[in-house]
Amino acid sequence: MIHVLIVVSWLGGAVQGATISTQEFSSAERCEAARLALIEYAKARSIEETLRPVCTQK
Repeated sequence: MIHVLIVVSWLGGAVQGATISTQEFSSAERCEAARLALIEYAKARSIEETLRPVCTQK
């Protein structure tokens, strides 16, 4: 079953608005691993408040 990682980001600030990115994965586990890696990456750069990653079934 296909799962999709949806990431809403506000990296451009309020002026540019939100950006939505998607990536398909072959399993929930892979999607969740990517989501967690993205969160860790954002935390390391102190930008975790600007991202909202969510995994969902397609």
